[in-house]
Amino acid sequence: MAVEASTKRPRGSQYLDTDANFAPTVKRRSGAFGLSSSLINVELLCQIQNQQQLEIDRFVAQQTEKLKIDIEARQRTQTMMLASAVQNAIAKKVKEKDDEIVRIRNINLVLQERVKSLYVENQIWRDIAQSNEEHANNLRTNLDQVLAQMETLQTVATAVEDDAESSCGSWVEGGEAIRAVSSGCKRCGEREGSVLVLPCRHLCLCTVCGSASLRTCPVCGSVMNASVHVNMSS
Repeated sequence: MAVEASTKRPRGSQYLDTDANFAPTVKRRSGAFGLSSSLINVELLCQIQNQQQLEIDRFVAQQTEKLKIDIEARQRTQTMMLASAVQNAIAKKVKEKDDEIVRIRNINLVLQERVKSLYVENQIWRDIAQSNEEHANNLRTNLDQVLAQMETLQTVATAVEDDAESSCGSWVEGGEAIRAVSSGCKRCGEREGSVLVLPCRHLCLCTVCGSASLRTCPVCGSVMNASVHVNMSS
Protein backbone atom coordinates (compact mmCIF):
# COMPACT_ATOMS: atom_id res chain seq x y z
CA MET A 1 0.00 0.00 0.00
CA ALA A 2 2.88 2.14 0.78
CA VAL A 3 4.27 1.44 -2.63
CA GLU A 4 1.07 2.22 -4.25
CA ALA A 5 0.89 5.34 -2.23
CA SER A 6 4.32 6.33 -3.36
CA THR A 7 3.65 5.54 -6.91
CA LYS A 8 0.48 7.49 -7.16
CA ARG A 9 0.73 11.11 -8.03
CA PRO A 10 -1.68 13.62 -6.77
CA ARG A 11 -4.27 14.99 -9.10
CA GLY A 12 -2.99 18.51 -8.78
CA SER A 13 0.45 17.55 -9.85
CA GLN A 14 -0.95 16.14 -13.07
CA TYR A 15 -2.46 19.46 -13.84
CA LEU A 16 0.78 21.10 -13.07
CA ASP A 17 2.58 18.80 -15.46
CA THR A 18 0.02 19.43 -18.10
CA ASP A 19 0.40 23.18 -17.68
CA ALA A 20 4.11 22.84 -17.72
CA ASN A 21 4.00 20.91 -20.94
CA PHE A 22 1.42 23.21 -22.51
CA ALA A 23 3.28 26.41 -21.72
CA PRO A 24 6.29 25.73 -23.94
CA THR A 25 3.98 24.63 -26.70
CA VAL A 26 1.99 27.83 -26.42
CA LYS A 27 5.18 29.79 -26.19
CA ARG A 28 6.51 28.09 -29.26
CA ARG A 29 3.26 28.67 -31.07
CA SER A 30 3.09 32.34 -30.05
CA GLY A 31 6.71 32.79 -31.13
CA ALA A 32 5.96 31.21 -34.49
CA PHE A 33 2.85 33.34 -34.87
CA GLY A 34 4.83 36.48 -33.99
CA LEU A 35 7.49 35.62 -36.55
CA SER A 36 4.83 34.97 -39.14
CA SER A 37 3.18 38.28 -38.30
CA SER A 38 6.50 40.07 -38.62
CA LEU A 39 7.12 38.49 -42.00
CA ILE A 40 3.63 39.50 -43.11
CA ASN A 41 4.19 43.02 -41.90
CA VAL A 42 7.49 43.22 -43.74
CA GLU A 43 5.91 41.93 -46.92
CA LEU A 44 3.02 44.37 -46.56
CA LEU A 45 5.46 47.15 -45.89
CA CYS A 46 7.47 46.19 -48.96
CA GLN A 47 4.31 46.02 -51.05
CA ILE A 48 3.21 49.38 -49.72
CA GLN A 49 6.61 50.87 -50.40
CA ASN A 50 6.65 49.35 -53.86
CA GLN A 51 3.13 50.66 -54.49
CA GLN A 52 4.12 54.09 -53.25
CA GLN A 53 7.28 54.00 -55.36
CA LEU A 54 5.23 53.02 -58.40
CA GLU A 55 2.76 55.78 -57.71
CA ILE A 56 5.63 58.25 -57.22
CA ASP A 57 7.29 57.07 -60.43
CA ARG A 58 3.95 57.29 -62.25
CA PHE A 59 3.37 60.80 -60.88
CA VAL A 60 6.90 61.88 -61.77
CA ALA A 61 6.48 60.42 -65.24
CA GLN A 62 3.14 62.20 -65.68
CA GLN A 63 4.58 65.48 -64.43
CA THR A 64 7.65 65.02 -66.63
CA GLU A 65 5.49 64.34 -69.67
CA LYS A 66 3.27 67.29 -68.83
CA LEU A 67 6.31 69.51 -68.32
CA LYS A 68 7.78 68.24 -71.59
CA ILE A 69 4.53 69.00 -73.44
CA ASP A 70 4.39 72.42 -71.79
CA ILE A 71 8.01 73.14 -72.72
CA GLU A 72 7.41 71.99 -76.30
CA ALA A 73 4.31 74.17 -76.52
CA ARG A 74 6.24 77.15 -75.16
CA GLN A 75 9.08 76.44 -77.57
CA ARG A 76 6.62 76.28 -80.47
CA THR A 77 5.01 79.53 -79.30
CA GLN A 78 8.37 81.23 -78.94
CA THR A 79 9.47 79.86 -82.30
CA MET A 80 6.29 81.12 -83.93
CA MET A 81 6.69 84.51 -82.25
CA LEU A 82 10.35 84.68 -83.33
CA ALA A 83 9.45 83.62 -86.86
CA SER A 84 6.66 86.20 -86.96
CA ALA A 85 9.03 88.90 -85.70
CA VAL A 86 11.66 87.91 -88.26
CA GLN A 87 9.02 87.80 -90.99
CA ASN A 88 7.74 91.23 -90.00
CA ALA A 89 11.29 92.61 -89.95
CA ILE A 90 11.98 91.08 -93.37
CA ALA A 91 8.69 92.44 -94.72
CA LYS A 92 9.58 95.87 -93.35
CA LYS A 93 13.01 95.75 -94.95
CA VAL A 94 11.52 94.54 -98.23
CA LYS A 95 8.97 97.36 -98.14
CA GLU A 96 11.73 99.88 -97.46
CA LYS A 97 13.74 98.49 -100.37
CA ASP A 98 10.66 98.58 -102.60
CA ASP A 99 10.05 102.19 -101.61
CA GLU A 100 13.71 102.96 -102.28
CA ILE A 101 13.46 101.29 -105.68
CA VAL A 102 10.33 103.29 -106.51
CA ARG A 103 12.03 106.51 -105.36
CA ILE A 104 15.14 105.75 -107.41
CA ARG A 105 12.95 104.86 -110.39
CA ASN A 106 11.10 108.17 -110.09
CA ILE A 107 14.41 110.02 -109.81
CA ASN A 108 15.64 108.11 -112.85
CA LEU A 109 12.54 109.10 -114.79
CA VAL A 110 13.00 112.73 -113.76
CA LEU A 111 16.65 112.58 -114.78
CA GLN A 112 15.72 110.97 -118.10
CA GLU A 113 13.20 113.73 -118.75
CA ARG A 114 15.82 116.30 -117.77
CA VAL A 115 18.35 114.67 -120.09
CA LYS A 116 15.81 114.70 -122.91
CA SER A 117 15.01 118.34 -122.20
CA LEU A 118 18.71 119.21 -122.12
CA TYR A 119 19.25 117.27 -125.35
CA VAL A 120 16.40 119.13 -127.05
CA GLU A 121 17.63 122.43 -125.62
CA ASN A 122 21.16 121.63 -126.77
CA GLN A 123 19.85 120.76 -130.22
CA ILE A 124 17.92 124.03 -130.32
CA TRP A 125 20.99 126.02 -129.27
CA ARG A 126 23.06 124.12 -131.81
CA ASP A 127 20.56 124.96 -134.53
CA ILE A 128 20.56 128.58 -133.36
CA ALA A 129 24.37 128.60 -133.39
CA GLN A 130 24.43 127.08 -136.86
CA SER A 131 21.82 129.59 -138.02
CA ASN A 132 23.78 132.44 -136.47
CA GLU A 133 26.95 131.11 -138.04
CA GLU A 134 25.25 130.90 -141.41
CA HIS A 135 23.82 134.38 -140.91
CA ALA A 136 27.25 135.66 -139.91
CA ASN A 137 28.75 134.01 -142.97
CA ASN A 138 26.06 135.58 -145.12
CA LEU A 139 26.68 138.95 -143.50
CA ARG A 140 30.41 138.49 -144.01
CA THR A 141 29.81 137.56 -147.63
CA ASN A 142 27.46 140.52 -148.09
CA LEU A 143 29.97 142.80 -146.41
CA ASP A 144 32.69 141.54 -148.69
CA GLN A 145 30.40 142.10 -151.66
CA VAL A 146 29.51 145.60 -150.44
CA LEU A 147 33.15 146.42 -149.89
CA ALA A 148 33.96 145.12 -153.36
CA GLN A 149 31.08 147.15 -154.81
CA MET A 150 32.25 150.20 -152.89
CA GLU A 151 35.73 149.76 -154.29
CA THR A 152 34.24 149.33 -157.75
CA LEU A 153 32.05 152.39 -157.28
CA GLN A 154 34.98 154.38 -156.01
CA THR A 155 36.95 153.32 -159.06
CA VAL A 156 34.03 154.19 -161.35
CA ALA A 157 33.46 157.48 -159.55
CA THR A 158 37.10 158.35 -159.98
CA ALA A 159 36.91 157.48 -163.67
CA VAL A 160 33.68 159.46 -164.06
CA GLU A 161 35.15 162.46 -162.34
CA ASP A 162 38.15 162.21 -164.64
CA ASP A 163 35.85 161.94 -167.65
CA ALA A 164 33.75 164.84 -166.40
CA GLU A 165 36.83 166.98 -165.96
CA SER A 166 38.06 166.00 -169.41
CA SER A 167 34.69 166.78 -170.99
CA CYS A 168 34.28 170.20 -169.36
CA GLY A 169 35.93 171.83 -172.40
CA SER A 170 33.47 170.21 -174.75
CA TRP A 171 30.46 171.20 -172.65
CA VAL A 172 29.75 174.07 -175.05
CA GLU A 173 31.44 172.55 -178.05
CA GLY A 174 29.16 169.52 -177.89
CA GLY A 175 26.27 171.59 -179.22
CA GLU A 176 22.58 171.26 -178.44
CA ALA A 177 22.73 167.50 -177.84
CA ILE A 178 25.02 167.76 -174.78
CA ARG A 179 23.14 170.68 -173.41
CA ALA A 180 19.91 168.78 -173.83
CA VAL A 181 21.31 165.87 -171.80
CA SER A 182 22.85 168.01 -169.16
CA SER A 183 20.32 170.82 -168.97
CA GLY A 184 17.79 169.08 -166.73
CA CYS A 185 16.35 165.83 -165.38
CA LYS A 186 15.00 163.69 -168.22
CA ARG A 187 12.57 161.96 -165.85
CA CYS A 188 10.82 164.82 -164.04
CA GLY A 189 12.09 167.82 -166.08
CA GLU A 190 11.97 170.02 -162.98
CA ARG A 191 15.39 169.81 -161.37
CA GLU A 192 18.90 169.98 -162.68
CA GLY A 193 20.59 166.80 -163.70
CA SER A 194 23.25 165.75 -161.22
CA VAL A 195 23.21 161.95 -161.39
CA LEU A 196 25.37 160.08 -163.90
CA VAL A 197 23.87 156.86 -165.22
CA LEU A 198 26.25 153.90 -165.70
CA PRO A 199 27.44 152.38 -167.89
CA CYS A 200 26.16 154.80 -170.54
CA ARG A 201 27.41 157.81 -168.54
CA HIS A 202 24.46 160.08 -169.30
CA LEU A 203 24.10 162.94 -166.83
CA CYS A 204 20.33 162.96 -167.08
CA LEU A 205 18.74 162.51 -163.66
CA CYS A 206 18.24 164.76 -160.66
CA THR A 207 19.02 163.76 -157.12
CA VAL A 208 15.44 162.71 -156.34
CA CYS A 209 14.93 160.69 -159.50
CA GLY A 210 18.42 159.22 -159.22
CA SER A 211 17.46 157.84 -155.79
CA ALA A 212 14.42 156.04 -157.23
CA SER A 213 14.51 152.45 -158.39
CA LEU A 214 15.30 152.87 -162.09
CA ARG A 215 16.50 150.10 -164.35
CA THR A 216 17.11 151.86 -167.66
CA CYS A 217 18.58 155.14 -168.75
CA PRO A 218 15.83 157.65 -169.71
CA VAL A 219 18.01 158.92 -172.60
CA CYS A 220 19.31 155.84 -174.40
CA GLY A 221 17.25 153.10 -172.75
CA SER A 222 20.31 151.02 -171.84
CA VAL A 223 20.19 148.89 -168.69
CA MET A 224 21.42 150.87 -165.68
CA ASN A 225 23.53 148.94 -163.22
CA ALA A 226 24.78 151.91 -161.15
CA SER A 227 24.57 155.63 -160.70
CA VAL A 228 26.92 158.30 -159.37
CA HIS A 229 25.96 161.63 -157.84
CA VAL A 230 28.14 164.34 -159.35
CA ASN A 231 28.72 167.59 -157.49
CA MET A 232 28.28 170.27 -160.14
CA SER A 233 28.82 173.22 -157.80
CA SER A 234 32.51 173.43 -158.67
